[in-house]
Formats: sequence, structure tokens, C-alpha cells
Amino acid sequence: MTRQLRPALAWQLRQGSVLVYVIWFAVAVPLVIVGLLVEPRWVGWFMLAWFVVLVAFTLAMRMADVRRQKAWARAARELGWRISAAGPEVLERWPFPPFDLDPRADVAEVTTGRHRGREFVTGEFRHRVRRRNLGFEFLDLQVDRPLPPMQVLPSGLAPVAAAGLLPLRLDVAGLPGHYDLFNGREDHAQALLHPRAVEVLTGVAPFGFSCEGRRFVAIFPAYRDTTTALAHLDAACDLLDLMPEQLWREGEQWAATRAT
Repeated sequence: MTRQLRPALAWQLRQGSVLVYVIWFAVAVPLVIVGLLVEPRWVGWFMLAWFVVLVAFTLAMRMADVRRQKAWARAARELGWRISAAGPEVLERWPFPPFDLDPRADVAEVTTGRHRGREFVTGEFRHRVRRRNLGFEFLDLQVDRPLPPMQVLPSGLAPVAAAGLLPLRLDVAGLPGHYDLFNGREDHAQALLHPRAVEVLTGVAPFGFSCEGRRFVAIFPAYRDTTTALAHLDAACDLLDLMPEQLWREGEQWAATRAT
């Protein structure tokens, strides 16, 4: 159900945030008024039924999460990957947006392994955005050469992974939906989003990425199923395999200036 919702709203609903109870009370008040106008004796039953809906929704979300986690754990075990509950040391890998904006951010459900010759770390990133607790899933892929700073996201992911940053709309033919640049140079983003890379992005659910130096981190909506997560893993590897040589050279020049 939450797959079609915006990532920020889907996260809050699945996490059982205050928003869930605000929605519940927003519906409960009209129910009480209607009950009082139609038949006062029904008010209690209206409220009980609506409370049952809230409990059923909460249980359904929890059961869906358990099934999703079990399916991922089974796939990871079959592929020889390793799962840990949390990995605070992972945060030290990313001294760039959006990972360095909240000093109290943390990661959970971390999986490490190797895919198509690249070491990777994937999991769930949680942080506070404008007084809201939000999150997304990440995939840190090994790169052997530095890349220039860049953050490119589909517009739907911006509220959870780039809140407060000013977007620059990228005009690239064939992209599925709107993509924005939040960090880095526009010419770098345009070079990366060449026709073959656009073809890769078109073949999977929308996702973005943030990179700087020897770190390339793909960014996804939370609560993906295992099939989608594995397809995203291949797509992110494809993006790196298709990275233009121009960007590797630009990254090496950028790294050289930082070293001096």
C-alpha cells in the first residue's frame, strides 16, 4: 500500500509516527459528530470500530516489515552476505550530504557483501529533517578511483534525502520522472546521465545517489521488497560501470586539490 505513497509519507506511516494518530483523530472527530447527529447510541461503536482499524493497520504494517526482513535475510544468506542490526561506524564513511547534516543520524539493518566484483554496504539511514524523523535506504558501493562531489535525486526522494537544499532541475531526455541536482556541478551530472545510464535508470524504480571522492552511495525509498532491492543493486553497479572517463579524471583532479 505504501509503495505508491511519497517516500516521506510512507516512512512516517510505516514507522507509526505522530502523523498516524493525527490522521486517526482527524477522522474520529467527524465520526463522533455524525454519530451524535444520527444516533447518539452509535457513537461508542463508531469509535470502537475506528480504533480497530488503527490497530489492524499497525499490525499489518508490522507483519509486512517482518516478511520483508525475512525475505531479505534469506536472499542475503543464499548469496553469502552478512547482516548486522546496526553499524554506527558506517556513518564515518560519508562526510558529505545528506549523511552529515544530522549529528544524531544512525543506520540500521546493515548488510555487507560483494557483488559483481565490488564490496558494498547497504542498510537503512535514519535522521531528523525539520523536526520529523525520516529515513531512506542506502547502498555504498566500492569505487577504485575518486569521483567529484555530486548528489542527484528523483524529486520524490528530495524530502527525505535533501531537505533544505536548493534543487537544480536536470533536463535530460528519457529520464523516468524529474531528477534534481542538489550538490556538485551540473555538467558533471549531465555527463553521468548519458543515454546508456538513462536506460539503466528507466529499467528500475527511481533512485538517486550521492558521491564524493572514493565514496558512491545510491539512495532509495525505504521498505523496498527483495526483488526491487536486488534490481537496484545491479542498476547501481551498471551506473558505475558506465561512468564516463571524464568524471573519473575530474574526480582525480578534485581529490588532488583536497590533498594539497
